[in-house]
Amino acid sequence: MSTYTNVHGLPQSIVAAVTADPYVGGGDISVTKLIDAPQIRTLMAQHKDQITTDVSERIWSLLGQAVHTILERAALRQEGMVAEDRLYAEVNGWQLSGQFDVMQMDTGVLSDYKVTTVYKLQNTDAWTQQLNVLRWLAHQNGITVSSLEIIAILRDWKKGEAERKPDSYPQTPIVRVEIPLWSLEEAEEFVVDRIQLHQYASAGRTIQCTDEERWYTGTQYALMKDGGKRAVKLYDERPTEIPEGHTIQERPGEYRRCASYCEVRAFCPQAKETGHG
Repeated sequence: MSTYTNVHGLPQSIVAAVTADPYVGGGDISVTKLIDAPQIRTLMAQHKDQITTDVSERIWSLLGQAVHTILERAALRQEGMVAEDRLYAEVNGWQLSGQFDVMQMDTGVLSDYKVTTVYKLQNTDAWTQQLNVLRWLAHQNGITVSSLEIIAILRDWKKGEAERKPDSYPQTPIVRVEIPLWSLEEAEEFVVDRIQLHQYASAGRTIQCTDEERWYTGTQYALMKDGGKRAVKLYDERPTEIPEGHTIQERPGEYRRCASYCEVRAFCPQAKETGHG
């Protein structure tokens, strides 16, 4: 269990709410952990008594819990709706557990609510993995899911941006994201592969985090007008032709998770290799 600090002097009511998180999970591994990096899960288990987390880093998680509490209350008032139900299945000797947010039993629509950012809408791969594994879990428990969706609550949404960019910016602070369905066979293959990776890591094998798991931004090349401070255009590869009066500025990629967001970076040899440990 993490040790909590309160370096910013937040109110004790906030501290109490964060430290009283009722989540206990279940089984040998949850869906959330399954789709995440095996190395992080293993280091969390090995150093759980040494990890320190400031309560300020849990505020958005706290807001997410509030959303789920409201949804569970709403489900009690709507016929055919089930909320916060936890499912289990045995996979390769481990028990996998997962909890969906809302399931409309009559239509087979499984919904997951995320308190997230506008930027996150650009890459929904992790959401696709999570919900398709939950669908597979539901199937293992005799529940048919016909469609998947994320209801994204955008905590950084700006009305001004929506007005300026009607074609490229979300027009409301709540967005429905339809998630593509995998076949149940594809989902099972994914689940088995991920379980095995986590089992290898738990047995002591080094399973390094991928660039995606480390939130690598990738190196970019900025076209800068002489004397200008902002990039005219960004490229993923260095351009071969540079307009007169311009220069190219290389912007090295960053491992954003290692730098600021990974709770076990102090214990991670891979993070130390890139100066983040």
